[in-house]
Amino acid sequence: MAAPSAQLPKRAIFLSQPVLLGLGFAMLIAISSASIFLVNRARDDSNKVAHTLKVENSLSEVRVMIRRAESSERGYLLTGRDSFLEVFDRAVDDIEPALETLSQLTADNPNQGARISRLVPMVREKVAELTQTVALRKAGRTDEALAVVEAGRGEALMRDMSTLISEMRSEEEALLASRTAASNATATWLMVMNIIGVLGILIIAALSMLLVRRNTEELRLAHRDLERANASLEQRVRERTADLEEANNEIQSFAYIVSHDLRSPLVNIMGFTSELEAMRTDLFDRLAALRLQAGGKVDEDADLAADFEEAFGFIKASIVKMDRLIKAILELSRQGRAEFHPTAVDVRGLVTGIAETMAHQLIERDARIDVAQLPDVISDRMALEQVFTNLIDNAVKYLRSDVPGRISVSALETPGYVTFLVSDNGRGIAAEDRGRVFELFRRSGPQDKPGEGIGLAHVRSLVRRMGGSIVLESQLGEGTTFKITVPRVLAPQSKGNDNG
Repeated sequence: MAAPSAQLPKRAIFLSQPVLLGLGFAMLIAISSASIFLVNRARDDSNKVAHTLKVENSLSEVRVMIRRAESSERGYLLTGRDSFLEVFDRAVDDIEPALETLSQLTADNPNQGARISRLVPMVREKVAELTQTVALRKAGRTDEALAVVEAGRGEALMRDMSTLISEMRSEEEALLASRTAASNATATWLMVMNIIGVLGILIIAALSMLLVRRNTEELRLAHRDLERANASLEQRVRERTADLEEANNEIQSFAYIVSHDLRSPLVNIMGFTSELEAMRTDLFDRLAALRLQAGGKVDEDADLAADFEEAFGFIKASIVKMDRLIKAILELSRQGRAEFHPTAVDVRGLVTGIAETMAHQLIERDARIDVAQLPDVISDRMALEQVFTNLIDNAVKYLRSDVPGRISVSALETPGYVTFLVSDNGRGIAAEDRGRVFELFRRSGPQDKPGEGIGLAHVRSLVRRMGGSIVLESQLGEGTTFKITVPRVLAPQSKGNDNG
């Protein structure tokens, strides 16, 4: 099945998550930048178009107001009615603000500004003429007012102003056309950019779907390969575990057989040693009798007797030590082959009972054991009792004589495990010895206390068999803390049959 997974990248070699992601970001940035630029440009074009329309409207207003003022002036001259006068006054009042507005709107255009500078004096002159004729009519001097009109200056001004305003409108219309075209072009480009963006998004979406399908297929193939590998691995683990269990059983059986068989010659050595001691007594008694018969001194063989006594003492001590070691090996072998029987264990009651059995030792060492509230577990009671007994016995044994002894047992709980802490303020363990204290027949510090270096090795073996772990923290001269982590619920375990 390796070939299909190897061919998948070749069908879409250009596709990869980083490339696709980079392409998408680049396209998004490009489209966003172009869209922002075009939107701002469209807004500017729209503002320019609106500005041009305002200029055209302002030009129309100026022209209309001048026409209105002239028409109302003529009506007033002909009829003398006040209604024409009111229209005239309003038109004249509005002309100057309209001129000011027009000047402001065309301030950005030099050509229009030049025309405005010519238009304003004309308008003001025309307004002055209209105001003069109206004033003459109000004074009853109608003939003089008509004479001003008939002089033709006002008509020439109106003609020049119309021509100038037409020129301004023509330029504004040209600007309006160009600005409208620019606005339309910008809108077209914005639409094109949006279309390109949509197409780009669709293309990236299609590529993403293709990539997802490819990755899904690769993941499916990898998952299938993994399942096969797991199945093979599980089979190899089972085989390896069976081999290890068989080897462990063989080692334990070998240790049991060897230690069991060693006891027979050891018993013989002990027996012959006793016989040699009896023979030594008889031998020295006979030597003493012979020396008396020969006239010698009875105590001449005292040094030789002392040498014999010392030699027999060494032999007995070695026999006793070897006997303890063989018994320890036998015990470890039996425990290694023993089955655990999980049951509900009141750990606090168990530890309290162990402390009570050591009451005499605690009194002698001016020490006490503080037992905190400990959680119950489902485990092998005998194994836990051996663990705590060894640890507490070690703690009491290696307390310092210069301070009152303090030993505490507490616990830390996690969902599946409990960590028991056995702490003391004793001698502590040197850094270089902390790993070796769990080895068989290894001890640390001064060898001034009885022991064979078996207890902690036994503790570690039991804890590991329960599926837990043990570590220690220690400061030389300050004390030691053993941390024993075991499952809250011990699964039933079975060992091979006892081969001993």
